[in-house]
Amino acid sequence: MTAQPTSALPVPPPDAPGFVAGCVTGRAVLAVRQLRLTEFRNYRVLRLECGLEPVVLVGPNGAGKTNLLEALSFLAPGRGLRRARLDQVGHRPHADQPPAAAWAVAATLDTPEGRLAVGTGLETAKGEGGLPRRTVRIDGKTSPSQTALGLHIATVWLTPQLDRLFLDGASERRRFLDRLVTALHPEHAGNLAAYENALRQRARLLGEGNRDPHWLTVLEDTMARHGVALAAGRADTVHRLDAAARRSCAWMPA
Repeated sequence: MTAQPTSALPVPPPDAPGFVAGCVTGRAVLAVRQLRLTEFRNYRVLRLECGLEPVVLVGPNGAGKTNLLEALSFLAPGRGLRRARLDQVGHRPHADQPPAAAWAVAATLDTPEGRLAVGTGLETAKGEGGLPRRTVRIDGKTSPSQTALGLHIATVWLTPQLDRLFLDGASERRRFLDRLVTALHPEHAGNLAAYENALRQRARLLGEGNRDPHWLTVLEDTMARHGVALAAGRADTVHRLDAAARRSCAWMPA
């Protein structure tokens, strides 16, 4: 497998309305300059250096192209490209062996604020009875949660498997929209988790016949507060997408 830069992308004129110089011309606003993998999928160790140009991954089936994209997806909040369990993405020397208990993905990025080092991975359990846990480090400092990644990195992906996005129900499209929203509003993921947790608890209480008004009021207040935040984030993101699409149409050749 090889990683090759390419410049075969349409480039709008620099004075196009809303055009951010560098997004596709090489002076990238956000660019991965180095990617390092340890015990991840089919990579025991990998160090990949990148320029500022777009990159095309070329190689036969099974070479690990999608694994590289999945590794990048773990540098943003969430469960990654394949939504895999964290204890299942470690390196397997052989197909009949269990995955490595610990793995790591790290990258050096160029961002609008300058050079940034980020990393995440699964650490082995500490002490008897402990559980493996995901850790996040930003510029060498451990962050309390993966939400901190969203303050620095915004990622969106489209894969062949996502063709169901246009065929399945509204819930799949809403989940994809929420990924877009989280890229702009990192707190959106926390609001979504809190809302869905309260919704599940409310449904369970009602299913059990528990009509405790105090408990239901607390849950419904939680749903209302986080629901308003979710709606505001979704509306803002759709507005931005619409504005960006309109600007793009302004410079595209007929």
